[in-house]
Amino acid sequence: MQGPPPGYGAIPSAPSTSIWICRQCGVVAPLEAQHCEVCRQPLAQTRAPAPADAVERAWVAVRCGFTCNSCRFLAPLDSLDADGAVECAHCGLRQRFDVERWRDALAFAHGIGDLSGPAPEGRNPDPALWIGSENPHAATGVNRAFEHATFGVLAIDACPGHPVCGRCREPLAVSARPGAVDTRCQRCGDQATHAITSAAVSLCPTLVAAVSEELRSDRPKARAAATSAGVVALSCPSCGAPLELTETGTVHTCRYCRASCIVPHRSVARALARTPEPAVWWLYFQGQSEERRGLLAPPERSADGSGPAGTAAKRLLLLASRTRVVGDAPGVYETPERKGFNFHQLAVTVGLGAVALLIGMVLASIAVSYDVDLGSLGH
Repeated sequence: MQGPPPGYGAIPSAPSTSIWICRQCGVVAPLEAQHCEVCRQPLAQTRAPAPADAVERAWVAVRCGFTCNSCRFLAPLDSLDADGAVECAHCGLRQRFDVERWRDALAFAHGIGDLSGPAPEGRNPDPALWIGSENPHAATGVNRAFEHATFGVLAIDACPGHPVCGRCREPLAVSARPGAVDTRCQRCGDQATHAITSAAVSLCPTLVAAVSEELRSDRPKARAAATSAGVVALSCPSCGAPLELTETGTVHTCRYCRASCIVPHRSVARALARTPEPAVWWLYFQGQSEERRGLLAPPERSADGSGPAGTAAKRLLLLASRTRVVGDAPGVYETPERKGFNFHQLAVTVGLGAVALLIGMVLASIAVSYDVDLGSLGH
C-alpha cells in the first residue's frame, strides 16, 4: 500500500510499512475513517505519513485509567507511575495500585504498535515467514484507531502514531535513551525532556521511554494541597504564590514570577471542577513484541500429528530461513578452519592412504605376472 485510497487528499507516498497519522494530535489516521477519534478533525485535511523511525522502533499512543476503590470512577492514569500508589482524579483518594498490571498492559500496547496495519504484517515483517493471515491487529490503521483491553482495575486504549508538538502540531524529532527521551519541534524549536524511573523501565524489556507532560523532568511540578472541603490548592514551586488556572493544559505560568511549572492533569480537572478524562500520552518501544514472537514461533502439533491450517507451510518456510547455505550468496568463500589437532581428519587420511597403497600393490602384482607370462610365450 503506497498511500491512502482516493478521496483522502493529496499526500506524498510512503513505504508500505508506514502508518498515517493525524497531524493535529499524532494518533493513527485509519485509511477508511473520516474523522480522528481524538481531536475529531476531518482526516482528509489532517492525514499525513508518520516520520520514518529506526528499525523495530514504534511509538504507541495510550489512554489509561483505573477503577477507584472508593468512588468506582474510572480515574485517568496519565503517566507510567510505578511507585505502587495512585490518586483518583474524581474523589482525590490516594490508594494502592498493583504495579504488575502494567506488565500486561505494556505488552499489549507494544503488540499494537508492532503489528498494526495498514501493512498486513505490521511495521517490521519477517523476510521469511508470513503472519499476515493470523495478525489480530491488521485492521488497526485501516478501519479503526484504538484497541481496548483491561487488566484487573487497569484499562488501556492503545494505537500507533507519533507525538506532535503541542504548539504548531508538527511531528517531534526525538532522541531516546533507556528511560528518557528528548523531544524537539523542528518548526518552533520547543524542547522537552521526559524521564521514567528504572522501576518503570523494568516492567517491560522492550520499553525505551515514555512521553507525557507529567513525566517532564526539565520543569518543576506545581505544589498541590487538598483542603478540608476537598478543593485542590495549587501554588508555584518557585515563589509559592497561588496558581490561577485559566486553561486545561498541564504547563502553567505563574503570573507573579513568570516561572513555568507542570500541573498534573488530575489536579487541573479537580481545580476547575471538571470531569477528568484520560489524556493521550506516548510509549516508545524497541524490538519485536511478545505477540509477534508468538506468531513467528513454530506451531505446536497435536498428539495425532495434526495442526492448525498452514502448519506445514509455516514449518517449511521457517526451516528454509534457518538452513540457508552461505554459498547461495555471491562472493568467494574459503573452507572454514578449526583450531587444534583433528583426529577425524587424521583417520580419514590414514584410511584413504591405506586403500590407495593396497590398490597399488594389487596393480603391481598383476603387472609382474603379466611380464612373466609374456616371457614364457617367447620361448
